Amino acid sequence: MDVIKMTDENVLFIINLLIYLLIFIFPVIFYLKFIDKVSPLEFLKLTKNIKQNFIKGFVISILFILVLILKKLIVGFNNINFNIGILWISGLTVGILEEIPFRGFILQKLTKHTDFIAANLLTTLLFITIHIPNWLLNGVNIIDSTKSLVVVSFILGYLFKETDSLWVPIICHSVFNIIIWIGLG
Repeated sequence: MDVIKMTDENVLFIINLLIYLLIFIFPVIFYLKFIDKVSPLEFLKLTKNIKQNFIKGFVISILFILVLILKKLIVGFNNINFNIGILWISGLTVGILEEIPFRGFILQKLTKHTDFIAANLLTTLLFITIHIPNWLLNGVNIIDSTKSLVVVSFILGYLFKETDSLWVPIICHSVFNIIIWIGLG
């Protein structure tokens, strides 16, 4: 029987997962259930046309990957690393962990008080803000990362609005992260 080794990478993943659950996911679910007194899954738009929205998310993600491959063919491939370890799992979970609070909760709450463009802008600013500490710790170029994240966040917000489902941005977000981490983006 294989035993999962608890490497520093695995421990960091578990800590990050717990932080996201405690700071973002549980408060959203509790707020919706006990303050707004609504079904969290319905409010977050996770219950309608699940299969159809999964397919939409994958089709959009495949189109995105094809565009990136075309870009790489034109400008040249750098290092592509398919051996990203636990980041594969992280890439799949972070889409859920970030889309629930940002597009599923904040964007919807803000659109009740302002138009969609302003709500998407404010959501994007908050979304960027939570990424800055990680960028600083990892020596990431904040200006370039901010530019990319503004575009991605606006698109995820638009996809959420147009599909009326959180599954599409969750899938696209997860695929985007994995693509960036393997070096295709």
